[in-house]
Formats: sequence, C-alpha cells, structure tokens
Amino acid sequence: MDDFPETGWDIENGELRNDGSGAGGLITREQYANFIMEWEWRLFDEGGNSGVKYFVKEQPDREGKYAYGLEYQMLDDDGHTWMKEGKMKPNDYHTAGALYEFFPPSAEKKLNAPGQFNTSKLVVDGDHVEHWLNGIKVVDYERGGENFQAMKAKSKFRDRPEFGLHKEGHILLQDHSSRVGFRNIRIKILDGEDQE
Repeated sequence: MDDFPETGWDIENGELRNDGSGAGGLITREQYANFIMEWEWRLFDEGGNSGVKYFVKEQPDREGKYAYGLEYQMLDDDGHTWMKEGKMKPNDYHTAGALYEFFPPSAEKKLNAPGQFNTSKLVVDGDHVEHWLNGIKVVDYERGGENFQAMKAKSKFRDRPEFGLHKEGHILLQDHSSRVGFRNIRIKILDGEDQE
C-alpha cells in the first residue's frame, strides 16, 4: 500500500491499534536480515491472538494478499479457546513467545494479562534467533539447523522448502481478528560492529 490503511488500524495516544475486523496485517516496505526489534504490545480481549512475523515473503499463489513468515506468537494463553478445549498445552509451540509451530517458549516466561503491556525483543544474528518476553529469553534457535528442519517437516509449512530460510524478509504486524495494540516499536540493524 502507498498509504496507511483506511480500515482496521488506527493510532491512538502513540499506540498502533488493530480493531480485530480482519482488515489485514501491516508489513514493512524494507526487508531485514540481521537486526534487533523491540516492541510493547497488549491484547484487549480474553483469548486474543496476534503476532510479529519476520523473514516474510508475500505469496502470489493465494487469493488476496497473504504473507508467510516465521512468527513470534502473541497470545492470551489461558483465555484462548484452544487452551480451554485442550487443543493446546501450557507453554507449547502455539503459546505466547513461541516460534509458532516450531519451538515452545521457556517455562520461565512471564506473561501479563489482557489489557496490560508486555515487552518483547527479537534478535536475529545470522541464523541465530532469540525471542525475549518481559526481560526473559524464552526461545533460542538456529534457522535452518537440524532441530529447525525437523520441526518444519512436522509443521503446516512442510511443503514450502524455502520457508524461514530467506536471507532477508519483511516484518509484519499480524491482524488475527483480535484487538491488539503495539507501541515503542524499534528496529536496530546489526552489522559486524553492532552485533551483541
């Protein structure tokens, strides 16, 4: 898009909000390879669901606009329908902080209730990736590594051999038909001198 969406997203008091109407995610124009991204987020409703996708590539083989990418999961774990119905277990790879469909978050994670802000950080240094939630590293993995490939083979992305392995990609704030707010979004590009 050339302009800010007319529906679905709004800015209120410095907070980028999605109203849950299914209008679609927001995607960066730029693509990123090695970076640190930090942001604050909150879900407004019980069972809310959203995420930040990275190494995103837009896919022309689907009707409408659709983008595949690795996903830092943002979820109201306890209030989500899947948890209540037993389709999801506490701290599995669908819960907050997880690499969705791949790696579960650490059991040490601390998640704030809907309406309260959480802080997240994503570190991508070559193939090494870390997910942080409220000051705790909850996921640590290697893109394309043996464990990554084994999990991909069992995931819904198994028929896409390039999934998660691009050298660079867009970043997307997900619209998952839940009300969600983002603020203080920062991205630092890493080069040889900046890497931590």
